[in-house]
Amino acid sequence: MKKGLLGFILVLSVFLLVGCGGNEEKLYLLNWGEYMDQDLVIAFEEEYGVDVVYTEVGSNEEMEVLINAGTTPYDIAFPSDYMVDKLASQGLLNEIDYDRLDALNDVSILPKVEALYADKDYAPYLVPYFWGTIGIMYNLESVNEEDLSGWEVMFEMTDTYDVGMYDSARDAVASALFYLGYDVNTNVASELDAAEDALEAADFAIFGEDNLKTQVIQGNLDMALVYSGDYFDELYAAEEDEREVNFGYFVPETTNVWVDTFVIPTTSEQTDLAYDFINFMLDEENATQNADWVGYAPVLEEVYAMLTSDEYGYDYENYNPYPENALREMYEYVSEDRYARLNEILNNAKVN
Repeated sequence: MKKGLLGFILVLSVFLLVGCGGNEEKLYLLNWGEYMDQDLVIAFEEEYGVDVVYTEVGSNEEMEVLINAGTTPYDIAFPSDYMVDKLASQGLLNEIDYDRLDALNDVSILPKVEALYADKDYAPYLVPYFWGTIGIMYNLESVNEEDLSGWEVMFEMTDTYDVGMYDSARDAVASALFYLGYDVNTNVASELDAAEDALEAADFAIFGEDNLKTQVIQGNLDMALVYSGDYFDELYAAEEDEREVNFGYFVPETTNVWVDTFVIPTTSEQTDLAYDFINFMLDEENATQNADWVGYAPVLEEVYAMLTSDEYGYDYENYNPYPENALREMYEYVSEDRYARLNEILNNAKVN
């Protein structure tokens, strides 16, 4: 979240109605928590005379359930890449008409972002929103940085360090596959079995989620698997509070790179307004304001250049999710059977 505005956190209910008009048209958004500057939402409402009904979720799977239910006419959602793949395969998304995205006449999507999904079957269904990585957040006071050479530190040094693993089947298994040198989307039974063995053999201190970053900062964990956004949230908070930063973020050479997106579900009843909203958020000034508020890496060339300039100062190490000479892999939706296998692997690792 934006440096300088961390004290101003909007407390949103699970179903938040932004705006207070009575007879205006409604635009239904399905997004993650604290993932959009609400001042921009209000500005859009005022400009277009519409009420934005803003629903927050905590996972891609929650988005899938809500869109699948069809009880609310969601006009825009913000799933991650692999969930776009799944939703598109289920016939739940409209293809994006890029000719209607006039804002892209003035700004450009980063080539490395476009290249990540250009050859995917689901590419016609998305507009990128933010992007980032998974990596290892670690305590500067307890971890020897020379040990941070790759994923092996999480799997081979649990006798030396207290390590937290993210309680997500996709991410936990991915870290094991990266450690073993396998494709992150493999569906080869022997390779998934090997990932399961690696997770079971590692003596993780805890399996957690948002609490992992706090545990590292407090010194209860030496390191943990986290999303880049988790790390940057804590970094900005420490800077805002003028606290000593006692933690770092290590990204192995090969890791997952995720892209969160705008999509238009087939539930949409206000598709014209959905395009208006996407254009509004892609406007360079608005996109810069939003990226500064959210604090994650923007997908637009002009916005990234602005935020990493001296004016904004986002020149942090690892702010760029895809530096030169790095290897990045995106998650894919392979099949429900594979998804079930990932959950089985995680559950087995947690009880062993």
